Amino acid sequence: MLVRAAIAFLLAALVAVGSVARAEDLTPRKQALLLLRVLVYDRNLKLRARDAVRVAIAFRAGDRRSEAERDEFVAAFEAVAREVVAAGLPIEVAAVPYHDAADFEARLRAMAPTGLYVCARLDQSVKEIARISRSNAVLSAAGSKEMVEAGLAIGLVNRGLRAGVVVNLSGARGEGADLDAALLGIAEVIP
Repeated sequence: MLVRAAIAFLLAALVAVGSVARAEDLTPRKQALLLLRVLVYDRNLKLRARDAVRVAIAFRAGDRRSEAERDEFVAAFEAVAREVVAAGLPIEVAAVPYHDAADFEARLRAMAPTGLYVCARLDQSVKEIARISRSNAVLSAAGSKEMVEAGLAIGLVNRGLRAGVVVNLSGARGEGADLDAALLGIAEVIP
């Protein structure tokens, strides 16, 4: 119970970081920390993760801006992984290029990640990525509400002067997550 209270406090503190910063100030590191904390609210995390919390960073191969975003997020997750654990498990990160749906699904299945962060330049492929993440029980996340509304499970959104968490509840459940009420109580929930 004390651990959940500490996690709730940390999540609230991370969301509050956005209250003194604009959305563009949400660095990849801050997003990595927040998304890892959101993953901890999945009561099925240890079953899904087994020996490590693996996070895949999906990016559009051949797109320089997407590859730069991939590099920023991989570096952020690697830095965070050296400092924290998630639910007592180590954190691993790997980039997964999106060429087409079949190739992406094969790569995702081989990696067997717990979470999937989708880079912004994949906005045109979100519905297909959401379908793949559901069929492979991978909790998906992105940095925009629009991508969550299009089918991904978790997102960070700009609330004016603060950041917030958006949860696509049916998407998260479809991906095998059982999100704790403490997270849902502070998030914007899309049924």
